[in-house]
Amino acid sequence: MRLPSGHGREPLELKMTPMIDVVFLLLVFFLWTSSFEEPEFLMPSAIADPPLAAGAEATLQPPPASEPFDEIIVRIQWTSGAATLLFNDQPLPSLDALRQRLQAILDVGVLPPVIVDPDPEVPMGDAIRVYDTARSLGFDRVFFAARADTAPPSSN
Repeated sequence: MRLPSGHGREPLELKMTPMIDVVFLLLVFFLWTSSFEEPEFLMPSAIADPPLAAGAEATLQPPPASEPFDEIIVRIQWTSGAATLLFNDQPLPSLDALRQRLQAILDVGVLPPVIVDPDPEVPMGDAIRVYDTARSLGFDRVFFAARADTAPPSSN
């Protein structure tokens, strides 16, 4: 058997184009298969409870009632010269009642967005008081609702 001698060899050429193609295809693959959704943070916790010891009675307690809050809508209506508050279509007697309701939601541990929807007749001060109440409790996403049927202000 004849071994090749090292004298007649050309230097090995490293081609970069196929390597760049492979890296580009891997990049496209990972971008397409990755998920950009936020993970859910309300997982059922009953699965994580430890199993009962042998002989222990199972006390089935219903999980605490937790309503999913997608958003909180606070409507401010102007009736008979005074502002009335509706918290997700439930009437509230005062701003303090709204504060207590929002605090109860914060105590649950959720932080849904709060949408303040004042009627056009409601003075801006009342709407700002509702906004400030939600912000002072710690809600970081407080929005004002806008109506699509209102005309934009004229530029005259």
